[in-house]
Order: sequence, then structure tokens, then C-alpha cells
Amino acid sequence: MPTLSYAKDFQGVADVFLRDPGRYAPLLQFIESVMAGESDLTKAEREMIAAYVSKLNGCDFCLGAHKWTLVALDVDPETIETVEAGPEAEQVDERLRPLLRFAGNLTRSPESVGQGDIDALLAAGWSEQAVEDTINVASLFNYVNRLVDAFGIKGSESYFKQVGRALATQGYEPLIRSALKKAS
Repeated sequence: MPTLSYAKDFQGVADVFLRDPGRYAPLLQFIESVMAGESDLTKAEREMIAAYVSKLNGCDFCLGAHKWTLVALDVDPETIETVEAGPEAEQVDERLRPLLRFAGNLTRSPESVGQGDIDALLAAGWSEQAVEDTINVASLFNYVNRLVDAFGIKGSESYFKQVGRALATQGYEPLIRSALKKAS
């Protein structure tokens, strides 16, 4: 149930962004950069981190949208289901586990993250850029999860499928264009 009177017809977080495009256009550009820009992480790896952080935060909207993005990216359905179980699930790629553990730690107790956590990721073969990208995905989704939940946005399975396909094929560019056009 929407928490603010003007959000009663909001179907998803895009409605929040488009309500005040001048405020949110820079955020959308950042989201596009983090989730679809140049990275040592694949789009699917970033989506797995986003979905896992959303699961930890109990944000059903973001979890639903990003699980369907993984479907649209042709990620194995069994692997997608491991988002619910976490990094120790059998189907999680061994190489991705340390990043998911790190994202979980950053989400649950950010104050405990230290040099040892970073060193462990580097020792697991991840580049410093991949670590930075993981930090950005986890931090971004901690913010977006709270935004969605505070607005009371729930979404629906059909909405998640539609959004998932769009994010997998087009990224956030169409939303950025709409926001910038509306802002001018």
C-alpha cells in the first residue's frame, strides 16, 4: 500500500523516478553505469548481487524485478533460485560466492567491513574494479530497496516480467531519456 498520497497509482520505482525527474535523473544515470556500464562483472553477476541484497533487505519488489531480469539474461532457473538460499547454495558459481558473501556483510553490518574482506576478494581472483563494482551494486540496492519499501511499492509478477525483459535488453537508458525529457 502506498505510503504517500501521490503514490497511490505507482506501479513501480520508475514512477517515483519520473515523478521528480530533476531529482532522480542523476541517480538513474548512476544506476545505468553501475548495472550496465563497463565492468569486470557481467550483467548477470551484478543482477545476482542486486537480487541477493534485495532478498536480505526483504524488498520483494526489487527481488522480483531482478530475478526476472536474470531470467531475461538466460541465467539458469536453478541458479536464480539460489538467490533465496544465499551464497552457500550448491548452484552458486564458486567464483561468485565471495562477492555475494561480501555484499551480504556490507548489507547486514557495513561497519564490520575492512581490509581483510577486500584482501579475501582479491585473493579469490577478483580485481579491485570488480570489488568496487560489488560495493556500488550492494550500496545502490540498499538505497533503492529502502526507497521502494518506504513508498510502499509492491509490483506484480507481470510487472516484474516486463521490467526484467526491459532491463536485460535495454538497461536503464529508456527511463533516463524519459526523465531527462520530462525534466527539461
